[in-house]
Amino acid sequence: MKKIVYYFFITLVFFGILIKLSYATDTYQVFNWGGDEVYAQFASSGRFITGAIGKFIKTINLPEKSIYLFSYFLAIICAVISQYRLYKIIDVKNKIFKIIIPTLIILNLFSIELFLFIENGIMMFGILICIYGLENLIKYFNKKQKKYIFYSLSFVFLANCCYQGVVGLFASLGLVYILNYSKTIKQFIKNNIVVGLIYAISAILNIILVKMLFKSSRIGGQVILIESFKKIYKGTINMIVKTYGILPKYIFILAILFTFVCFCSKILKERGKFIHIAKIIYLIIGIIFFAVAPQFIQQTQSIWFVPRSTYCFASLYGILLLYLISNYNVEKPIRVVIITISVCLIFLQLSKFIQIEKGRYTLNKKDYETTISIISQIKQYEEATNKKIKYMALYNDQKPQFTYDGVLATGDINVKCYANDWSAVAILNYYLKRNITLVEKDNILNEKFLQKNWNQFNKEQIIFKEDTINICNY
Repeated sequence: MKKIVYYFFITLVFFGILIKLSYATDTYQVFNWGGDEVYAQFASSGRFITGAIGKFIKTINLPEKSIYLFSYFLAIICAVISQYRLYKIIDVKNKIFKIIIPTLIILNLFSIELFLFIENGIMMFGILICIYGLENLIKYFNKKQKKYIFYSLSFVFLANCCYQGVVGLFASLGLVYILNYSKTIKQFIKNNIVVGLIYAISAILNIILVKMLFKSSRIGGQVILIESFKKIYKGTINMIVKTYGILPKYIFILAILFTFVCFCSKILKERGKFIHIAKIIYLIIGIIFFAVAPQFIQQTQSIWFVPRSTYCFASLYGILLLYLISNYNVEKPIRVVIITISVCLIFLQLSKFIQIEKGRYTLNKKDYETTISIISQIKQYEEATNKKIKYMALYNDQKPQFTYDGVLATGDINVKCYANDWSAVAILNYYLKRNITLVEKDNILNEKFLQKNWNQFNKEQIIFKEDTINICNY
């Protein structure tokens, strides 16, 4: 019970501020849609559980604030249980490490983005069932009963149906137990095949379902191999070195390096030291692979590295620590150094999370103020001309900003609604309570917009033309 209280407390420290209703760019779309549209949007991406629950919630007309709170509390509960279940699974004798490692793995650097979407509860539920999938994998390694492979596969498939970006956590943690349960090369190969098949088959089944049910899904499309590899390589380096700006540059790599160095005195004394080093390299490369693997099946244009889609990479430090602590005994001075590194990482992470979370509410407020200003002008125009606005076009200035001054933005985190045409029309429809349609830009108006220096203005500029509102994102 004490451990659950601890994990509940640490989860609230990280994400408690988000209890107040907040919006991601696509939250407005979700709130605008009916049940069928919500289901189609999520299910066509393979997120069948998200789609089904979203459709049910829309069908029973649950208020928007209630939807948000339901999802938020589900996310908190799943995060707490995930940490606690992992605590029960891992074989670590040191009490401090046994408690802290699940937090480093589950509430990792990239977990912040999972909490910023309206479907955060289902995303975190996906993480929880990945942990149950891991439990059954370990039971298979112990008992050699094939039914546990089926159970594990079932859980991982369900996780894919929640959100594919978190499934790499199962495979990444599985690497630790592949190493721990492989006494021979033959066992090592066999265990890799088992984990690889569970990971791959669950993903393939998900893709097959999408292809069968949705002919025009977002999965597939044109793949240009050279361009895809370039984008994946660039994205991977940015993820490893910069961690999307969530930690200062190189900090995450240095934490891993220092931790490894701390264990070197033990590893280098072991017989077959090169094998021990090879195992650590295998673990690191394997986790990076599972973080980026989903990008390889994306069409080239859709490859997009963000924290939520590479979630398991940020678990690398915690997983590496789990492997090292469970396999090597270390003296007290080294334990103190590693605990210090871990605590420093957590505090740096917490500091950035708070900055992002506060920025989220600043962003929402400014998006709201901009939208109300535009709506006011729409109503004035309609009253003066007796015409009704039915369409909207968005124009970008030559150097548009994707967030507001003083707001930390990275990837899809804290991007203002007026940075994208689809989210601009979504927030306008949400507050205007009307179904305005997005249309192509008028080339003549586009030239007029770009001829002016919009940076001298403090808000978006708009031009009315017949039944269309034309908005400039500066």
